[in-house]
Amino acid sequence: MRIGIMCHSGYGGSGRIALELAQELCRRGHRVHLFSRTTPFGVWDPASGVALHRMAWEREDSLSPSGFDVDWSEQDFKTFTAQVLRVIAAEGLDVLHFHYALPFAFVAAAVKERLKSAAPVLVGTLHGTDVSLYGRRPATRVPLAGILQDLDGLTTVSHSHARLARQVFGLSRAPEVIPNFVDLSRFHPPGGNGKGRGHPGPRRPRLIHVSNFRPVKDPKSLAAIFLGIRARLQAELWLVGDGPELSKVATLFRRRGVADNVRYFGLRPQVAPLLGQADLLLMSSRAESFCLAALEAMACGVPVLATQVGGLPEVVRHGETGFLYAREEHTQAVDLALGLLADPARLRDMGLAAASRARLFGHAEIINAYETYYEGLLAWRRWGEAPWSVHSLNLTLGANFRSCP
Repeated sequence: MRIGIMCHSGYGGSGRIALELAQELCRRGHRVHLFSRTTPFGVWDPASGVALHRMAWEREDSLSPSGFDVDWSEQDFKTFTAQVLRVIAAEGLDVLHFHYALPFAFVAAAVKERLKSAAPVLVGTLHGTDVSLYGRRPATRVPLAGILQDLDGLTTVSHSHARLARQVFGLSRAPEVIPNFVDLSRFHPPGGNGKGRGHPGPRRPRLIHVSNFRPVKDPKSLAAIFLGIRARLQAELWLVGDGPELSKVATLFRRRGVADNVRYFGLRPQVAPLLGQADLLLMSSRAESFCLAALEAMACGVPVLATQVGGLPEVVRHGETGFLYAREEHTQAVDLALGLLADPARLRDMGLAAASRARLFGHAEIINAYETYYEGLLAWRRWGEAPWSVHSLNLTLGANFRSCP
């Protein structure tokens, strides 16, 4: 297949999934074109065979990799759309797939308006705040609803987010669910010995947080929880990533006298080596469609302590691979963390269970699902019916990805 993928180039789950999907599809023999603002931030392999089409070179672009730009100028939109149309004309793309609705759904709509029946099969994947934040704003909700309803295919990353998208946009049916995935060759327990982790030994217990530090990640709650843990346990916190709320958190830690117990690693394309040295991932998000950071930590044998929001219960099994706590219930989160870190046997068992659970989300099976989805939509376009039901993907993927009680 000849596949075009549109995504953001900054640090975030949607861009990372799009980049890894593009590279793996190319390794499988498909011809893949990746469209983004600049070179995507992540594990970019120039030798993968993916044809990268950038709107701007890094030195020409003022947006930091930690930024998230959805409010493109009219000129940016026209430039990007023209580039996509040129590639479609030259390469004859079969599929054009966007990851994150803004602004790429509007690009897809422009392609369809220009090419009409000659347009590629148009597919969208909703990833998070494109629904939970921008989808609630009338200025974007109304036009997006019409575009999403008119796509050839629409997916999202969890059943929770599928329900939310249907409700927010008034869709006639919920998007198909193809969950996020993890590359198990890069994310695995230290040494790959499968023995899990026990007590951290002579060093202090180590918590880790990985995010783009946007308000939706609620870093202030993260800080409050760590301060509560630190008051009762000599623990340390590793912060991986960057974003608008990070400086506020750093200031708070300095004022509270715990700055020496916090390490800042900044933006890292490779986070697996850091996850492998941690004991517990701490996430305090106000909303999550899936939480790729949680899946990657689990794959490294690290239990997760996270808010019980959105798609997180579909990734983290409460009491088995980690704990889920009610939003802003900081005391509950502190008690759960302290109880686990004080119980080496349970910490080890949870790490083993987390790694086992993560293997259900391995990239090979999930990318198979994307291939099958594309093939079904193309068959529907060409012959009016697919050799399998496009809407049976959830059965193909199995019940493992359904909501957990």
